[in-house]
Amino acid sequence: MLQSLQIKNFALIENLEMICSSGLNVLTGETGAGKSILIDALNILLGEKAGPSFIRAGADKAIIEGIFAAKPQILTWLKEKEFLDSTQQESETIDVPELIITREINKTGSRFRINSILTTQPIVQELKQLLIHVHAQHDARTLLSAQFQLDILDGLADNNHNNKLDQLQSIYNKKTSLKSLLTQMQISEEERIKKLDFAKFQLDELQSAGLAEIDEDEQLEKRRAVLSHIAELDQAANITYHALTGGDSQPDASELSAQMGVIDSLQIALSNLEKANKLDDNLNSIVDSLNNALSLLEDCQTKVRHYKDNLDTDPESLQEIETRIANLATIKRKYGPTIEISKAKLITVQNEIEQLENIETQTNQIEKELTSLNSEQKTLAEAVNKERQSLAKELISQMKNELSQLGMENCKFEITFEKLSENGPLGFDKIEFLISPNPGQPLLPLAKIASGGELSRIMLALKSIVTNLNDPPTVIFDEIDTGLSGRILQAVKDKLSKLAKSRQILCITHQPIIAASATNHLLIQKEHFKETTKVTIEILTGENRVKALAAMASGDEDQTVALNFAQSLLNQQIPTD
Repeated sequence: MLQSLQIKNFALIENLEMICSSGLNVLTGETGAGKSILIDALNILLGEKAGPSFIRAGADKAIIEGIFAAKPQILTWLKEKEFLDSTQQESETIDVPELIITREINKTGSRFRINSILTTQPIVQELKQLLIHVHAQHDARTLLSAQFQLDILDGLADNNHNNKLDQLQSIYNKKTSLKSLLTQMQISEEERIKKLDFAKFQLDELQSAGLAEIDEDEQLEKRRAVLSHIAELDQAANITYHALTGGDSQPDASELSAQMGVIDSLQIALSNLEKANKLDDNLNSIVDSLNNALSLLEDCQTKVRHYKDNLDTDPESLQEIETRIANLATIKRKYGPTIEISKAKLITVQNEIEQLENIETQTNQIEKELTSLNSEQKTLAEAVNKERQSLAKELISQMKNELSQLGMENCKFEITFEKLSENGPLGFDKIEFLISPNPGQPLLPLAKIASGGELSRIMLALKSIVTNLNDPPTVIFDEIDTGLSGRILQAVKDKLSKLAKSRQILCITHQPIIAASATNHLLIQKEHFKETTKVTIEILTGENRVKALAAMASGDEDQTVALNFAQSLLNQQIPTD
């Protein structure tokens, strides 16, 4: 059950809190006052899409927070999804009095929290199914849709029926995929040979390329850069080596003196210093440093020699790399743009060749699988049809009772079945709701005979049945009473009051008769200031409620007749079973 809804900087709302009670909560106010904004905010809190356009002008973000009383079913769900702390999860009897859901919408996106824990939109949408059921103004017209009518009927079924529907959907999807593949494979022999020859040409070209490492082209570019400057690298290595080792023959007399190398000089210096160190041990640290330096230089000497000896100075090596880079560039241009994608193309071509070479065998296999799926689909569809026929009888019986309570005692309601030419994702059934509102009228589809008021009552009857089955804690009716009056309006009021005995009802209404029956009357108003507009909410009691009902009835809250009428409506609200 919704206990409160806190809204900040959402649409026209700057800061508003809606307090709800059990039973029937009505939201009243002039057209455009902002009643629907509150329902929009609740839907958005529970997972509907919302972007920056919902943020109030001048604000950086919008925040919607709802506090719900947690029923045992909700508590079980919270435990399964780990929205309770470890202490609560370990307890089998712990009671969670409140469930808090928060949504923050900013300029770049939005965030959801359940009991202060960050979560995702699909999770919140799943939770919504356990919390509320919404009947919006446009739902009455959707009732005319054959798909909606079928959904209503299937919605009355048990899990076994729903599992069959899931299987039908899965089979349909698999058949669609196989038929598409079969269509692609059904080509002429001449076309098959052409495709096979081209695929083999591609395979030969890709295999001849000898694709190995996916970064081979990058490695070759680095190798080419080295070989393109081999003379400079060789000279630099020679100069460095002779600078370290010395010798009579130097590579470039202009850069090095023809004397001993650095290592020889360091060895002489170290030998003399070690002798001196025997006379003065203050030289210990210097001797150690020179020994370390000598060790490093000798290591450098070895590495430079190894580098110099391994330089590839063969001019043909560079030409081979240039050729390889050019070949890879061709392959990447045709099959790439990278070596990795080109290698993947090779596998694709191999599979295509296998398919083209074995097309007859594969075609036969697919046709056999389709035959098996058709048989399975037919069996399931027949079982689903049988269950729907049974569900239809139950729905007809329940609708007769519900419509009678809504002032349509003489209305006949039937459901017809038509078999589609092909099995679809939901079987082969096409159903249609038929009504005869008055004695002597033939049974006809809703679209051909039902008025707006009749559609609203039929939808309310259906929603009452579905609501009783699914048992959501809160049901929202957005102007379910539009276009109704007199005895019919009284019947709708009685139906809402009856529903409110077992669950919380939120109802937007312009009818004083409905509003007077509320256990909690909320008045929504829009206030205009010089540069801004605000939406406010007030819980009406006592004299204020009488005035508001009078204004709904006549447009004048101070008119004596209207005030007396409003008070009489309130006096009539005597609890009944």
